[in-house]
Amino acid sequence: MIIVNKEEFEKKIAELEAEVLSLEKNLIHDHLTGLKTRKFFEEEASTFLDIVDRPEDTRRKQWFGFRNVSIILFDIDYFKKVNDTYGHDIGDEVLKLISKTIAGSLREGDTASRWGGEELMVLLLGATENDAIKKAEEIRELISNLSFSVPGLRVTISSGVVSSEEGVGLSELIKRADEALYKAKENGRNRVEAYSKR
Repeated sequence: MIIVNKEEFEKKIAELEAEVLSLEKNLIHDHLTGLKTRKFFEEEASTFLDIVDRPEDTRRKQWFGFRNVSIILFDIDYFKKVNDTYGHDIGDEVLKLISKTIAGSLREGDTASRWGGEELMVLLLGATENDAIKKAEEIRELISNLSFSVPGLRVTISSGVVSSEEGVGLSELIKRADEALYKAKENGRNRVEAYSKR
């Protein structure tokens, strides 16, 4: 394509820049929920875990303002039943509203991601396990009171909480969060369980 004048050229540049921004957004955001992608979460969490896992690097920790991180793994209770009973459009509505509720309850700097299917993962910077338990309980309560387009539809979530420990990598922390989540489901769902208290 030949651009004949400066205005056309500037317009084309603006269109290309917008397209690049859109592509970047799609690479780090889940298309349905708007939350960060799993890959983005893993990279972000690994970076922050690297910061807190260096006991000798106190200046770096002070600069970032935190010494630990916590993870919450959420799972929407009986989500398959919602899809099977009301259809995937309602399932999508549930997933989007829950994602929006979780993201809206976090501080700037915390990260919410779609982990897979109906699982959502949150990274809380500087949060102790008790801080993360309180946050997970707050979110659980908010979600149990959500209203959907289907009258009478009530949705709950279960969650597993874990906090960083020196020498424990991301994959192990996620495994621990998953174990805590499993305990929450095993104990009746619509509850929060911490890995250290299992």
